Amino acid sequence: MDIEKIYRIYFDDLYKFLLSLTKNKEIAQDITSECFLKAMANLDAIKKEKSIKSYLFTIGKNTYIDYYKKNKMLINTDDINKFDLSSPSFEEDLISGEEEKLLKDSIEKLEEPYKSIIKLRIENLSFKNIGKIYGKTDNWACVCFYRAKEKLRKILEENYGLSSNT
Repeated sequence: MDIEKIYRIYFDDLYKFLLSLTKNKEIAQDITSECFLKAMANLDAIKKEKSIKSYLFTIGKNTYIDYYKKNKMLINTDDINKFDLSSPSFEEDLISGEEEKLLKDSIEKLEEPYKSIIKLRIENLSFKNIGKIYGKTDNWACVCFYRAKEKLRKILEENYGLSSNT
């Protein structure tokens, strides 16, 4: 598989994931481009991967962290900015209007790695691939996802009086 085909297939998913982390279109575009440059420099590594998507998301997560370290910016989960609602995602297909906004705001209130794990699952990554991104087991990813759902349920109940079936 050549890099152009990989780019066409995975660009949107990687960009949406990075946008959900950065809350900034320009930064997300820059990091996404940098990820594909890194992937292009390591085509042999991609050919050895069973899941190109999880490989790219791993590069994305690491590049995101490096970007903020390099620019001496803090990744502050308490300072919640509104998610770009024009960006389509999995939950938009399932939930509409105000409920969608409440869910997104609640996800942003989660601590790491719970917030990122929920977002990766929304991008349809398997527990195996999420575990790989974090250098952990698929069981670790599954347990973290379960804990994230419980924390999300608690946030929804406490802040909005909603009972969630997530």
